[in-house]
Amino acid sequence: MRLNKRSVFYNVSILSLSGVFLQAVGFVYQILLSRVAGAQALGMFHLVMPVYSVMAAATITGTRLAMTSLAAGLRPERGMADIHALALRGMGAFLFLFAITALPIYVLRDLIAGRIIGEPRAVPAMVLLLACIFLSGFEGIFESLFLGIGKTHYTAISNILEQVAKILLILFLLTRFGREGDYSRTAVLLSIGMTLCEIPVLIWLLAVYRRESRRAGKARQKGKAPRVLPVATPVAFSAVVTNLLASASVVLLPQRLQRAGMTAEAALSALGVVSEMALPLITLPMVLVRSLSNVLMPVISQSSARGQRANVERKVQKSFQATGLIVLPATAILAPLCTPLARMLFGQELDSVYVLMLAAAAIVTYFEMISASILNGLGRQKATMAGMLVGESIQLFCTYFLAAIPQLHIYGYMSGMILSPFAVLLLNLWFIKDSTGFAPRWLESFVIPLLVSGTAGGFTRWFYRRFGPALPGDGFAVLAAAAVGGGVCFLLFLLTGLRPLRYYRTLLDAGQRRETDALRMNKKLV
Repeated sequence: MRLNKRSVFYNVSILSLSGVFLQAVGFVYQILLSRVAGAQALGMFHLVMPVYSVMAAATITGTRLAMTSLAAGLRPERGMADIHALALRGMGAFLFLFAITALPIYVLRDLIAGRIIGEPRAVPAMVLLLACIFLSGFEGIFESLFLGIGKTHYTAISNILEQVAKILLILFLLTRFGREGDYSRTAVLLSIGMTLCEIPVLIWLLAVYRRESRRAGKARQKGKAPRVLPVATPVAFSAVVTNLLASASVVLLPQRLQRAGMTAEAALSALGVVSEMALPLITLPMVLVRSLSNVLMPVISQSSARGQRANVERKVQKSFQATGLIVLPATAILAPLCTPLARMLFGQELDSVYVLMLAAAAIVTYFEMISASILNGLGRQKATMAGMLVGESIQLFCTYFLAAIPQLHIYGYMSGMILSPFAVLLLNLWFIKDSTGFAPRWLESFVIPLLVSGTAGGFTRWFYRRFGPALPGDGFAVLAAAAVGGGVCFLLFLLTGLRPLRYYRTLLDAGQRRETDALRMNKKLV
């Protein structure tokens, strides 16, 4: 059967494969970087990253989302005329947001470095990162544009090219020009590498954009495109506020844990175990959810712009079902294996309560990400912003109050990791119902996936505890237990008649395929 390159299944697969590759390469890169740069230099560079994150949230996040959503709503029969117009509007919106954000940071650079991040030597690295954001903004415009018009493979290639260029450039700069003990110089070299790696990516995206324009031919009429700034601004504001709230939560956590009776070393250790060991393991399926979210938004936006109400409802239902039937069992299988995996990879024993709470947080977060993507596709960016603000406020509340209770300590913080996305999910579902008059069916979207996932996780845990000691090594025991859990899932899917991959393949319905084929036929006739 020929795979439809405009289907969600194809585009999610492309982004997922590239995401897995980037995760693997990034893991190796972090190991090499820690050896070449050293912990102190990386610590100084990480002090600059909150400024970078806020700047990127203010300038890039909203522009990217707006470009993807608006590009998906353009009529393909008009060729590249409207796409050209939208690209120009996107560049103008980004330049405006960059100007009003970068200028104050540059003027107040000494104050920010000395008073806020507490490291005056970080000023040169911070200024160089402004150039990195400038180039990243234009890169993001073209990546989002290609994502919106269904050219997902260009975005995937761009991400891979950027990661490879960054690794090669940074390692070359550090080994050639780095000086041991000069942490400020190392931070500057890292900033230069991050900036320079954007140049080949941007050149490649521009070349691809020109090639696509030539294929479409010269536009016969002047392009029309909606304004980008009204869509990007609320998203940018929300991203900045939520970024600040999230940063405040992370900064406050060690202090609140000490208030609960922990020593400073124990508080940092607890935070490191949760964020750097347990969380990366339990959220391995995140790459699939993130890919589905990126692809789902323009698909929903396109159906909504064409007034295809039944199609929107169908995509909403299938997206929740697909998430539940694939990602939830994967998380349930990983949960009982996180402890042996952490022991093998990090030499650290994980508390089972840690793992269970993080697994619950991951499951709720996956559904929350899908619901936010649907809302953005429906053009409800303000609703998404409201949900994000509520969620980060709940997390900050749990960090400040619950984490300071001696009986709870780190579990109070982790309670916020569950309650925050759960509240956002409920809000998003209410907004989806308000926008479409439709809500996903709870039995098919949530109850059945949870039952299948719980069964698979239980069998995985039983097999590992019962037969793991008899197998040659923890690594083989983990693989065997995961295979058993996957086999149980497969059998349950067969018994219940469920076909999870079919939900991805059929998210682009037959009606939309017929419309696409008709448009291609019209172009050939012309």
